[in-house]
Amino acid sequence: MIKGVLCSSGALITRYNGRDPRLLKEFFPHIEADGLEFMVYPAWDGMLGEVRETVRSIQKELSIPIPVLHADKRIGELISLGSKDDIREAGERFKNNCLIAEELGSSLMVLHLWGGPASDHNIERNISQLAGCAEEAKKHGVTLTVENVVCAVSTPLAHIKRIMAEFPDALFTIDTKMAEFHLEMPETLACGELWQGRAAHLHVNDYSGGLKDFSDLRVRHIGEGHVDFAPFFKKVRECGYSGYATVESTSVLPDGSVDFEKLGRSLGTVRKNLM
Repeated sequence: MIKGVLCSSGALITRYNGRDPRLLKEFFPHIEADGLEFMVYPAWDGMLGEVRETVRSIQKELSIPIPVLHADKRIGELISLGSKDDIREAGERFKNNCLIAEELGSSLMVLHLWGGPASDHNIERNISQLAGCAEEAKKHGVTLTVENVVCAVSTPLAHIKRIMAEFPDALFTIDTKMAEFHLEMPETLACGELWQGRAAHLHVNDYSGGLKDFSDLRVRHIGEGHVDFAPFFKKVRECGYSGYATVESTSVLPDGSVDFEKLGRSLGTVRKNLM
């Protein structure tokens, strides 16, 4: 049985409501979740200290567990770009994210190790940064996981298998949407080593596009796409997985309000099938 069902802060605060972290105080009481997975936005550059203090204050006031932090996606994009300045900036951003995780009491971090247009065109460079990132996270009491994010050249599962072979202690976040984007859900579920303790976190989202359809990367709610969740839930139950599962599905409407009914259905489906 999983530890609990988390809601991503990214499902509650987006560009439609100014990515205002203060809204978490208003929104969180309306959802049935066991805590938040806090998403760090690149748009908060220059104000991360203020954001951290705001979220920490709300966390204390409402007693919100934040066991997982989703690192700034720009980190992987910078590593993929690969210049010395890019790598240096990625390292600085990662360290700042580790400080936020430590302050919020997050024991696990989700990292996009590659990303952006450069994506996995030079995956060796991205993988070469993993050990340093894991060590930095460890200094802050945080366990690092690499997410199976979409690829331009290969597939996330291929990269996961390579990382598992090179780094015996590496852990992963498995996102159903990302796997479905590459039409490799069956192969992901069949990867025995992954489900024998290497999958440390889950993102449970749907996907409605075709193979590598970069025009349809919207994070869908369960039932809005074509992910076959039955074998996924079965695998998670049978393998003894005991981490958290997060719903990230986009729930903010164009006017900045949140569709709590739709979000509640997704959270409830995960709870019903995994707890």
